[in-house]
Amino acid sequence: METTLRNKKLDEKEFLKMRGPVLDLWPTGREVDLDEAVEYQKKLPDSKNWHKIARKLNAESRTAIFPRAGTGLLEAQISLSRKLEESGVPFIPVTSDSYTRQLEFEKVDGILDEMRKTGRNLLNGFPLINYGVKQTRKLIESVSVGAFNPRLSLKSYKLATEISFAAGMTAVAACPFISWAAYEKDATLEESMATNQYVHRLIGYYADRGIVISTDNHGWILTGMQPMTVNLATTIADAIMVAEQGGKSITSVVHLMGNMAQDLAWIRVTPRLMREYLDKLGYKDVEIAGVFAQHTPLFPMPQSMGGAFAFPNYTATVAALGKTEAVSVRTIDEALGVPTEESHALSYESTNWLLNVIRGQEFELQSKNIDDEAAIAEAEIRAFMSKILEVGDGDVILGCLKCVEEGFLDSSFSPNKQVRDQVIGIKDSRGAIRWKEFGNLPLPDEVKKFHREKVAEREKKEGREMDYDAIVQDFWAFSKGQLTGKPE
Repeated sequence: METTLRNKKLDEKEFLKMRGPVLDLWPTGREVDLDEAVEYQKKLPDSKNWHKIARKLNAESRTAIFPRAGTGLLEAQISLSRKLEESGVPFIPVTSDSYTRQLEFEKVDGILDEMRKTGRNLLNGFPLINYGVKQTRKLIESVSVGAFNPRLSLKSYKLATEISFAAGMTAVAACPFISWAAYEKDATLEESMATNQYVHRLIGYYADRGIVISTDNHGWILTGMQPMTVNLATTIADAIMVAEQGGKSITSVVHLMGNMAQDLAWIRVTPRLMREYLDKLGYKDVEIAGVFAQHTPLFPMPQSMGGAFAFPNYTATVAALGKTEAVSVRTIDEALGVPTEESHALSYESTNWLLNVIRGQEFELQSKNIDDEAAIAEAEIRAFMSKILEVGDGDVILGCLKCVEEGFLDSSFSPNKQVRDQVIGIKDSRGAIRWKEFGNLPLPDEVKKFHREKVAEREKKEGREMDYDAIVQDFWAFSKGQLTGKPE
């Protein structure tokens, strides 16, 4: 493929020139003054710095919650943030609304006026760009303990991060795969790579001046059911891209799929391999702030109240057993719409109970099943990383672009037209996710043999073919409290 995009640190003068059109997108962009923003960040206490909180949690052997939340009015977002602080949540999200994600700022202004008049909540997130630096700093200053992290879209990414960092937020999900693969239909990976490179360089600019802004790296978020190894390999590629632009703090995110041995194996393998590849490519000064576990966005929410509590509690349990620094869990009412403050508090009271009790026991969980899953995951991740570096001649951006084009990196049911969608996953008899169709994935023959045998074992046990109906049943299984799908 033809592209000039490379994983090479952007020249600072050229980068500063790039910022002009971005800040001109909306009047609040003019509130961003990098020199003033650096000084503001320097004055923030450690209790508001994502990296420092994560390292403190690691030192104290604790697991904290990083939720998802956002509401339209500044006053409501402040109230919600204070409620999260009271609930023992040190990582505070700021999820942007759908109109902001589409750059419809004038529409947001009109909706905010109506919300103030009527008291109705008409936005499904916080319109960060419309509020700008000065107003958003009121949010940052509203809590004593809390590192803020915005959840953004590809279109709004550059301007929103400029405002976020200038306002005092100290982390962001900075990965080109997450939005492109799971939320975008027409955007190309090259466009997403270029957008993220801008954000990574902005993070590097702050780092050069002593301000550590962490990135939580999600990799290729799946929209179908398959092993997470494509995702985990791309989190490592994400980390390398951030590091090249000068970022100094990486948070390794591991999405859980419901088989405990497999989930724990992914938690153990990913940060070790991420450290290995960062060191191998010369980024030894980049720290891995921590490992964050979270619900995969794939599975539907349980339909009963008991299940609604059990779902996040499973994630919290695995995160605690995996000794992660944080975990993202869903609220019990997320399936109904924008969660209330009360549901946030109740959900986190439940999950914090588990986190505190399980982490407090400080025991080592040893299991052959975990070791076996870790071995197969490592083999797959190394195969993907080797192919990325091979076809990119050592450049992870070029390598990822070529791997997507050739189907060496692939997923099922992606909304993006650029994805080949030639792979399929299915559960084995124990509920672990296996490859059923490999497409063009560069997996070793012994790995493919392992997956085929696991799928065949379940077919023999259940006396049926693992076909499309079985895939759909597996998709719903976890939300029904089942390891594998059952015929209706």
